[in-house]
This record gives sequence, structure tokens and C-alpha cells, in this order.
Amino acid sequence: MSPRTTKRRRRTKAQLAAAGNGTPATLLSQVSELVNQNQALARENKELHSIIARVTQAVQIVSSSPRGSRRRLNEPGGRVAGSRPNGGVRRRRRITDPASLERRRAALAKARQVLAERRAAQKAGQ
Repeated sequence: MSPRTTKRRRRTKAQLAAAGNGTPATLLSQVSELVNQNQALARENKELHSIIARVTQAVQIVSSSPRGSRRRLNEPGGRVAGSRPNGGVRRRRRITDPASLERRRAALAKARQVLAERRAAQKAGQ
């Protein structure tokens, strides 16, 4: 089989003029309308960016509060804390080993006792 060849057609001046979509006044009005729409979209975009900045700042203030052990929003690697490539959240497996559970309970009880002793010593020192 021989490869297909395409025929090239040249446009005439009449065809080019008809493809121009009208008079220069019409084109000018269309361009000015597009400029106005562009300016409106730029204003809306600026407003949205300011809203995003305020929300981001509020989230950073809340996440940096000293209560509990909250993670920072951005980790050193540039990834968001808690995000995973597949979109899921990593959950820890339950500890079911009785020996491990007993060791953890003993460690927690010891830590509570140490904290209680420190509080009592601080209260007695005042």
C-alpha cells in the first residue's frame, strides 16, 4: 500500500476576511470584554489567596499550641505530616501479647508514681 498524501488547500483573501469574525470594532469590544473578565478573575483570585493565607495562619497557630503532642504540619522532608502516598492514614497495630501489655502497664504505673512523687515534693517545697 502506498502512504496517503494530503492535499493542501490555500485560502483565498475572501475566506481569510470572512474568518476574521467581523469588523475591527467588534474585535475591539470582544478584547475589552476579555480584559474586563480577566481583571475580575484576578481580583477574585487575590481574595481567595488572602483567605487561604488566613486559614493557613490559623491552622499553624492551632497546631503549634503546647497542648498534647501535636505534630507539626510540615516535616523536614517537605511532606505533610500523616500523609501517605496512597492517601491512607497509618494506624498502629493493637498490642495483643500479654507479656508486652503487662510491661507497658507496669511502666505506666511507675511513671505515674514518679510524677505523683514529684508533684508532692513540689507542693511540700512551696
